[in-house]
Amino acid sequence: MHSPAGGQGLNLGLQDAFNLGWKLAAALKGNLALLDTYHAERHPVGAAVLANTRAQGVLMVPDEDVGALRTIVGELLKIPEANRYLAGMLSGLDIRYDLPGRHPVVGSRMPGLEPSVLHAGQAVVLELGAERRYGGVHHARGDLDVDAVLLRPDGHVGWVDDGFEPLEAALTRWT
Repeated sequence: MHSPAGGQGLNLGLQDAFNLGWKLAAALKGNLALLDTYHAERHPVGAAVLANTRAQGVLMVPDEDVGALRTIVGELLKIPEANRYLAGMLSGLDIRYDLPGRHPVVGSRMPGLEPSVLHAGQAVVLELGAERRYGGVHHARGDLDVDAVLLRPDGHVGWVDDGFEPLEAALTRWT
């Protein structure tokens, strides 16, 4: 049960449905293994959202002691790093799944991604370097140190061209 303030429970439900939806579509095409990833990816997210909505509920209690805590939290929000941390947590943009790979962007949402890059629930290969080796969608970005990434249908990075594994293995896993 989530407090309605901020709509985090609603956002969580939408993300759960999207995560499960593309995996069910893949299962209908024969990739049943993707369904096994749902719980591992979404259960920790649900637990974290429940914890932070419960904490927000406590902060709303009209009590003098809680008022002192609200004042301290308000002061912490003036610190840019704390503000970014809480904004990421409250928006869900900080979600990073524990996926195979060694690059720090694997499992997270693609930084600076234009929503139009995602195509109707399909995985997308973005080629970030000058050389086009994978036949993917060219999308220039200068802040990642890789030439290509595979975006899962939910916008999370499922693979990067860092030598950990070939693209074909990631495509087999995520499509």
